[in-house]
Amino acid sequence: MNKTRIASAAFAAIVVLALLTCFCACTQAQELPDWAFDSLYAADASRAEGSDVRVMSVNMLVHMESWGGEPVEPRAQLAEKFFEHYAPDVVALQELCGDWYKCLEGRLDGYEYVHDGKTKTNMIYNSDKLTLVDGGYFEYDKRDSSGCRAVAWGVFLTEDGQKFAVTSMHFDLGTDEKKVEYRTSQIAQLAEQVRLLAQKHGCPVIAAGDYNVLEGEDYGDGSNYDDLVAAIGGADVRYSAESVICDEEFVAEHSDNLWDHMILLGQAQPLEYRIVTEPFFRYGEELAMTDHYPVFCDFAL
Repeated sequence: MNKTRIASAAFAAIVVLALLTCFCACTQAQELPDWAFDSLYAADASRAEGSDVRVMSVNMLVHMESWGGEPVEPRAQLAEKFFEHYAPDVVALQELCGDWYKCLEGRLDGYEYVHDGKTKTNMIYNSDKLTLVDGGYFEYDKRDSSGCRAVAWGVFLTEDGQKFAVTSMHFDLGTDEKKVEYRTSQIAQLAEQVRLLAQKHGCPVIAAGDYNVLEGEDYGDGSNYDDLVAAIGGADVRYSAESVICDEEFVAEHSDNLWDHMILLGQAQPLEYRIVTEPFFRYGEELAMTDHYPVFCDFAL
């Protein structure tokens, strides 16, 4: 082989190696030792007695500097361990940027997305335990340009034939006139979709996600927390569950970050509702998967 061919081969090898390095970076970069998850492993992950499904909602924090988003790679292992520990059946996800899709690939054994689009609003479900009967995605008619303002939904069957539906959603944030108009419209569209699912499939619907409204705050008529609960016609699971598990003192102190809600329409019993505040969900500390506190609930269908 002459020098030109040797040089060409060497260059090709370097290119291939670089591509492989980039491809594998998300699964190998900055892997944390097991002790980093001691606080997570110490948390009780047992299910409520009599529960049929566990539904979770997590805003993953998109990697956008203007939104305070940190690089995804160091956070991917946190997500893997978190989902592995609590083993939810369905997870409503928001702010899934392209890096999240790449870095979660191969990490979430048994889970599938409810729709194939690489969109910022999606859901994963445990395909070993649930069958996806129906599912889809749409963006709100009125929305900002972030790509986040949308609804993903899925209808599922348990192994013993019980049916339920979940939506994942993300509203606009803000109090200016345009944001109030957008969010009011988004509330109406979400409520319509929730009622449609309940009527079409004759099953309970759990509307989970980042509502971008806090309880008791006034963001503008038609776009507040009470407005969305009334529009859906259901009940906030946090207040209808038989028990709520959280670090009450921490949650009270950080009530200005409780943007995530679960509203149930239809016949199901919320048993245990949890607000997750393990240290690596405390944004600004050394380990932080996201800037939200995930919520989940065990339901009897």
